[in-house]
Order: sequence, then C-alpha cells, then structure tokens
Amino acid sequence: MIRHKLFFTNITREENWINRIIAQGYRLENVIPGRYKFKKTTHVSNLPLVRIDYRTFSSLEDFTDYLTVFEDYGWHHIAGNRSGGIQYFEKTHADCQEEIFSGSISKANRHRRLFNLEIVLFAANLSLLVISICSGLFYLPSFSTWRDLYRTPGLWQMSGGQFALAFLFETPFAIGRAFSGTAIILFFIIAACFCFFGCKTFYRYWKEKKL
Repeated sequence: MIRHKLFFTNITREENWINRIIAQGYRLENVIPGRYKFKKTTHVSNLPLVRIDYRTFSSLEDFTDYLTVFEDYGWHHIAGNRSGGIQYFEKTHADCQEEIFSGSISKANRHRRLFNLEIVLFAANLSLLVISICSGLFYLPSFSTWRDLYRTPGLWQMSGGQFALAFLFETPFAIGRAFSGTAIILFFIIAACFCFFGCKTFYRYWKEKKL
C-alpha cells in the first residue's frame, strides 16, 4: 500500500501517523519524502513500532556506528541516509524498549538539530533577499509600466514589419526581465517559510524538553 502525505518538519505528527497505520495491520517498508510504502502483515500480535530520529553525519563511519548501536538495541533502520537527516527505525524485538531515546531531553534534541538546519536555511535565503534588493540585480516590475521592459530604442515609434521584428526579438528579453522580479518574491517566501517552521520546531523542542 502506498500513501502520500507531507508533514514538512513535524516529526512527532509524522511518527504518530505512521504508527496509526501500523496498528491497522501494516508495517512500514520504505519512505521517500512524501511517499510511504506499507505492507500488510499477518503478525498482528507483534506489530513493528516505528520511531523517527533526526541526525546527519559527517562521515560514513559515524553513520554506520550510529546504525549499529540501534541494531544492538533491537531497532532496524528502514529509511534515511547519512546526509538526509530524518532516520526511520522499526522495532524488531517485543522485549526491547518502546523508545529509541534515553529521556525527554534526548528525544527533544532531534527537534533542536532540525531547528538548527532551518535557521541556517532561513539566514541563507534572507541574505540572498537582501543582496538581491541592495544590488538591484532583481527588481519588481510594475504592470502599469510593462512597456519599460522593452528597451529597444524607438520601438514604440516603429510600425509595420519593422515593429513586428523588433518586438518579437525583444520579447524574450522582456519576459526575462519581468520574471527576474519573482526571485525577490521567491527568496522572501522561502525565508518566511523557514522562519515559520523554525519557530514551530523550536516550540516542539521546548515542549518535549519540559516533559
């Protein structure tokens, strides 16, 4: 069974959603961002619980050691990679612990690590936005002055075939100038999104840390 769903940065909500489907008699086989593959299982008395961590690694050796520790404690790695961040684990033994974290602070730290990434991405997009505005590299054209996008001298005084050829020649460049303004809007939207998700992630970190 394939299910599609986006959780963005809400690890807790994603984890709960996965385990609700598992409780219906399925097990999680694989995860691609936004796409979850489940398989029907006949072992309904021992449904494999899933837990999610967020962690990146600078080397393959560190990643391998990380997975080995979880395997030793009865947790099988389902999905995730060294640089992907989100790691999915499946409980393999009925007698192993229900959680992959040693305590509330350890569990909350997954949100802190995700928050750090979101802050870096927010700062990067905010910097690009400021640079774009200050340098004049991109601008927001006005629809009331769309003719200003056409910079061929004397274009609007031409007529007939001469005007048609000059207009068609200049149009691709005019379109490029018009859409260059969307870069500012794009940087602003992305920066705002990372700021919004960062605030929510930090709140979840603070909330779990207090438990």
